[in-house]
Amino acid sequence: MAILSISSEYGTGALRIGHAIEAQLGYEYIPLRRLLAEAGQSGRKWKRLAAKYTVDPSDIWEGNDFVAFMALVQSIILGHALRDNVVILARGSNFLLKGVPHALRVRFTAPLEERIAMVVRKEGVNRETGRLLVKQADREIDCSMHLAYGPDWDDADVHEIRFDTGRQPLGEIVEIVAEMLRAKEALKTPRALESLRRQFVGSRIKAAVLAHPEVILSSLEVTCEGEAVRLAGVVRSRAALRKIEQEVRAIAGTVALRFELGCPTLKPRPVVSRS
Repeated sequence: MAILSISSEYGTGALRIGHAIEAQLGYEYIPLRRLLAEAGQSGRKWKRLAAKYTVDPSDIWEGNDFVAFMALVQSIILGHALRDNVVILARGSNFLLKGVPHALRVRFTAPLEERIAMVVRKEGVNRETGRLLVKQADREIDCSMHLAYGPDWDDADVHEIRFDTGRQPLGEIVEIVAEMLRAKEALKTPRALESLRRQFVGSRIKAAVLAHPEVILSSLEVTCEGEAVRLAGVVRSRAALRKIEQEVRAIAGTVALRFELGCPTLKPRPVVSRS
């Protein structure tokens, strides 16, 4: 079946829509809190960062930890997408799944006053508090997505279709989305699945490499090029380079790997391998 990826402004009712799709089509619902919980299972450091991200994402925006943590979350998102038949409501999933033909990337928005009213009803707070909550959430989402995906994270081509939940009934939105998902099922070809699998492997490699403090972050590039995953960058020592290479090749498995990592005393040498 297909994949539903949801991006939303705070207070648009996206969670209710996601659950409605889950019930109607039998999809599995994957919310952000589940993704963060799974990231936290990767070790104490990631559990601590997941807890901080849940409370206040700005607390981890500075430094390399945020980049490494987001790479880990991205690999988990792509892992769920690879199973398909899922509703993924996560910041950045639309951006990650942009090139996946059987993924429907939906964006939910609503006028500010409508979103405030929804938060007031849901949270039982007064209107001024609701306004503060919406404004804070907007700022946190925009900043974290800008840092993780760049300034183009919310461009028009990132989202396949947009809905204004303040003006369009929930039931009508669910029916339109369900029909679009049924049409997407025909686009789930072996080629599309293999491409998504390479992207998933690349994301796992990136997350693993970023966990090593000896990697010079600004030099790291992990891209899917043709049928291979290309890894390039600079590591501070030969010992770390050998350790990372061994780990990366284990993750790559049967996926072709173009390994171009090097260290200051060792010029990177392109090597293409297939385990």
